[in-house]
Amino acid sequence: MNNSRSSFGLSTPVSRRAFTLGGGLSFAALVAGCGGTSEKGKGSDASSGSGDLSVMITCYPTQYLAEKVGGEHVSIINPVKPGIDPHGLELSVQQVAQMADADLVVQIEHYQTAVDDAIKAHEPKKLLNLNEFVDILPASGDDDHDHGDEHDHEHEASDGGGDDHAHEHDDHDHDDHDHGGHHHDHGGIDPHFWQDPHRMIKAAKALADALSDIDSEHAEDYAKNYEALEKELTDLDEELHQKYESVDREKAFITSHTAFAYLADTYDLHQIGIAGIDPENEPSTERLLELAELVKKEKLTTVFFETSATPAVAEALASRTGAKAEELDNLETQLDAKKDYAQVMRENADKLVASWQ
Repeated sequence: MNNSRSSFGLSTPVSRRAFTLGGGLSFAALVAGCGGTSEKGKGSDASSGSGDLSVMITCYPTQYLAEKVGGEHVSIINPVKPGIDPHGLELSVQQVAQMADADLVVQIEHYQTAVDDAIKAHEPKKLLNLNEFVDILPASGDDDHDHGDEHDHEHEASDGGGDDHAHEHDDHDHDDHDHGGHHHDHGGIDPHFWQDPHRMIKAAKALADALSDIDSEHAEDYAKNYEALEKELTDLDEELHQKYESVDREKAFITSHTAFAYLADTYDLHQIGIAGIDPENEPSTERLLELAELVKKEKLTTVFFETSATPAVAEALASRTGAKAEELDNLETQLDAKKDYAQVMRENADKLVASWQ
């Protein structure tokens, strides 16, 4: 297979080590998804809160939940530096020790290999694996499920029922790869459940229960905080439904890697990934040509890249097709301290809706 990308304004061959730009920028820096960088996991931990209960989280969505539900009673430990890809987190010896000492560790299993390994090697005092409480989708390259009437989102949220959608795997799906020394193994599942506010509600309830078990003295506070967050996220979901349902046409969108399957599943969108669920996958020339034809056929105005990812491939595809390149925040890390989860979800919706006008 010809791996040349010269027709898209990129250089050949595809090898990360072989391609350089002026100033020594490597191809790894050019196409790495989710803000891939050699600085992953290094530096001091971010922390928030001054409570007596220590909670260790490893990505922004769980930090958001811990801040909202735990409130003043928790101190949050986050080993991921802002703007750095949580997928490739590397834990230092000190950070593993922090995990072992924390009163609660919040995990999304199969999301971060280093976290899964550390938990297996050093059992935390109390572990909350959110995968056990949230309806998890299988990993797939594109969102190919049938947008039929069988999806009753409000019923799913109220009764905790499972997700009955069938998601097909395609030739662009790669869940288990080793790129540049970083091993991404999502275990055949899609961990990005936070793109659905109702799944976040389920995760928040599990967190409130876990905090109450540890700190029964403040159980009433955790319950009240959860109820407030449930209302906030329910209102957000209703607002997003209104935004997306205002569009009559097929709601397809192209993005760097498939981190938005839950968004597509919930709001009847069609996600098309330049790469698969692994943020470090490199699309072939054939894939890029296929997407270029799709952009023209579907009359797409925008090619999206994730805010924490370099836009080079998306910009090349956009340039070739006459579309524009636009940032879309995958919310894996908080890029702006002034914008929380709900605000970013609204801004993403506004960008997507604008792309279909």
